[in-house]
Amino acid sequence: MNGFQTPDGKKSQAGEAGSNAKDGLEWEFLVGTAISVYQNSGGDNNNWWRYERQRTRFGKPTIDRGQKCEQSNNFWENFEEDVARVASLRSTVFRLSLEWHRIEPEQGRIDQDAVAHYHKIFDCIRKKGLKIALTLHHFVQPLWFEDLGGFAKGDNIKYFTSFACVAFREYHDSIDLWITFNEPNVMAFCGWLYGQFPPGLLANFKLAGSHLLNMFRAHAAAYKAIKELPGGKASSIGIVHNVMAYETLAPHAFSARWVDPVVTWLNRVWATETTLEYFRDGHFSWMSPWASTVEARDERPGLDFVGMNYYGKVSIDWKYSSAAVPPGVMTDMPFQLDAPGIYKGLRQMSALDVPIYITETGIADAVGDRRPLWLETYIPEVERAVRDGMDVRGLMYWTLVDNFEWAHGFDIKFGLYRWDPGMGSKREMRAATPLLAGIYKELPDQMKRAHKRAMEDRAYAQKSKGDVQVFPSPQSVLETTSFSGSDDHV
Repeated sequence: MNGFQTPDGKKSQAGEAGSNAKDGLEWEFLVGTAISVYQNSGGDNNNWWRYERQRTRFGKPTIDRGQKCEQSNNFWENFEEDVARVASLRSTVFRLSLEWHRIEPEQGRIDQDAVAHYHKIFDCIRKKGLKIALTLHHFVQPLWFEDLGGFAKGDNIKYFTSFACVAFREYHDSIDLWITFNEPNVMAFCGWLYGQFPPGLLANFKLAGSHLLNMFRAHAAAYKAIKELPGGKASSIGIVHNVMAYETLAPHAFSARWVDPVVTWLNRVWATETTLEYFRDGHFSWMSPWASTVEARDERPGLDFVGMNYYGKVSIDWKYSSAAVPPGVMTDMPFQLDAPGIYKGLRQMSALDVPIYITETGIADAVGDRRPLWLETYIPEVERAVRDGMDVRGLMYWTLVDNFEWAHGFDIKFGLYRWDPGMGSKREMRAATPLLAGIYKELPDQMKRAHKRAMEDRAYAQKSKGDVQVFPSPQSVLETTSFSGSDDHV
């Protein structure tokens, strides 16, 4: 995989601030994988457990083919073996979720057995020398909270804040990065507009906007509360946003007349600009085609870093389907590979002036014939962003083991290890997995060199006198090599 082309072009100004390591710590680039414990372990007494047992208004199962998560691949009991797999990939970080429904199954009652079990998981991860990125809310919430109205009601924010404080008091010695929410925009979009997540509503723009605003406010409240706790000021707290662009597949065709307006609305309700605006200055504005605008002006919420999830782009054809024109490559999800898009997304998120972690990126590829292409095209774009001065500090592949992919059930395969229902604790390494391990072995040092070059280039530009000078991106330092390791499965 040597010989990546160095992109031409002007030096990006995004991320000018926030590029230096904070608090005097050395700048580092983390590599690893990300999971949601629910998707890998299931559990009852939560919104998704109930949703999987319901039917849509058209009488169809809410999950493809009527599948249910159940125990999935049972990370809950197999965590020691799976953590060993994470470490074997040359990872330096592991992202996972703290399941609220396990910790607080009933309002006000903390399950000490679940608390203790998470301690065992975190201890295991730390013993492998891995940092921990912990997500407090990854789409799943207790039934008691759901029945109170969840985040559709602002009065419920206090319950999440309380849970966040319980989690911090219990685990702050183990956690390196605290993530309040995973993809609030996706939860609002899929739950209230697209009907794929609980509560399965369609085109309810007003509730979608209220839900999104309340999740943002819940982040702000939890951030403030944690910072006031012992050890809180030294903690690093962020939120994760999913970046994805919609476009018209044939912009010059006659069909663009009816596709363009839909694309415009999809980009708007995907809420990247809404998210950036709120976390820049506390202004929230959510427009609906048939309801009043949801608007708010809050104080700027606290944010130590931002997580960006990125998979690809969606091109809409004349039938409102997602498609790709050759040489575009579709994944098993309705996205197409778009390596330049991850660079564009990082440039967008750089506007928040805080460090960025790519908390999810990967490819749904059951056959395994496109995962090497993902590796060879996406990672150089991340390195280009670092060379251009963006403060990107990590990349986490989604996901470790095939699992329950929400409304798609077990049919979508993102895993570095293959797993199907009925395989129990067995996992089978995919062909591209050793290649990723080889890249991860070298990538942190390569990214450090890229960051160093970017800082030196910036310092030189700032010292220059006279007219403003524009410098091209420093030459790539990325030298990835394939990893010829053992064929034995961890």
